[in-house]
Amino acid sequence: MIRLLFLTRSLEAGGAEAQLIELIERLDKSRFEVAVVTFYAGVRHWGRIQAISGVRLYSLDKKGRWDIVGFFLRLHKVFREMRPQIVCAYNGANEVTFVLGKLFRAKTVLSIRSTFWDTGGGDWLHTMMGMLSAYFSYYCSLIVAISETMRREYVRKGYCEKKITVIPIGFDTNYYAPKRELGSILRTEWGIAPSQFLIGHIGRLDPRKDHKTFVRAAALLSKERGDVCFVYVGGRGTPCYRAYLEVLVSEAGLQDKFIWAGVQSDMPAVYNALDISAVTSFSEGGPNTLGEAMCCEVPTVTTDVGDAASLRGDPRWIVAVGDAEGMAERWRTLLVISSEARAEIGRASRQHILSHYTSVQLTRRMEAVFESLLSEG
Repeated sequence: MIRLLFLTRSLEAGGAEAQLIELIERLDKSRFEVAVVTFYAGVRHWGRIQAISGVRLYSLDKKGRWDIVGFFLRLHKVFREMRPQIVCAYNGANEVTFVLGKLFRAKTVLSIRSTFWDTGGGDWLHTMMGMLSAYFSYYCSLIVAISETMRREYVRKGYCEKKITVIPIGFDTNYYAPKRELGSILRTEWGIAPSQFLIGHIGRLDPRKDHKTFVRAAALLSKERGDVCFVYVGGRGTPCYRAYLEVLVSEAGLQDKFIWAGVQSDMPAVYNALDISAVTSFSEGGPNTLGEAMCCEVPTVTTDVGDAASLRGDPRWIVAVGDAEGMAERWRTLLVISSEARAEIGRASRQHILSHYTSVQLTRRMEAVFESLLSEG
């Protein structure tokens, strides 16, 4: 049995958190003894991990940025109890993973799941942590990047190129699947008539998701068609940013066509409620919402961000970052073709995921990485 410990900031809603859970669910428990440690309390996915047989789950209940001494003492206790052979960072835990992993003589696996924090901006702590991560990259056991684009970006920022391997994200294609009956129920709750089209933007309310481009594209399309509505699904944004988006929608005269759905618990139903899904981000690694929509056979248009082009697999539905006109044009194309033609585009999308980006493929790749680390001695 390989003793494997995952460190992550939280188990709240988010793409990285969902990816971690899908990996843990599929790891071969006859070969891996698994523990998950979270910095902060978070209940969104807590029960799902608790239900996995043989997996130990700990929350360190970190009180904030400066809860350092108590945090490390609690974490040290967990490490002393489990004595992990491999410590794997997930979502913002690279520095702690390296320090505690080295202290307990474990293999340390760092992760690259988001774009590099610009050392020319942000506060001094983020700047320092970015510099520390780059330094640690030369002395860790391995770094797993979720996309080739991110690998290149981090190498330019000073990370050790030889230590980075790319393992793309994977999706649970049984959970994310075409289930139109679920979508129909949600459309009714949202007041969307069968004759109307619904275009959705899924993801947290973060400026990097570039909601402004989504609103601009919506305004362009609405000038031509009165049968299209739009929905935002996501949370964790600041009140100021939410207010800013509401002003954008109002100024575009779209307030009667926008649904603010917030965080939703049944994401397959959300995707299946959509006629089109849109990704407008200017900063991503591999957009989880893009792959999830594709699994549900929803036609999806994305900006050329991170490895979205590889994930989407069809250049017809990719536009430049910030290109609202291009986004609206692709939506227009999808709406004027027949429903069967749209369905065929959706089926091809799902098949692309099945061929290259399933959670089973992700798990097998990660298992091979973990086993190879220990075989190296």
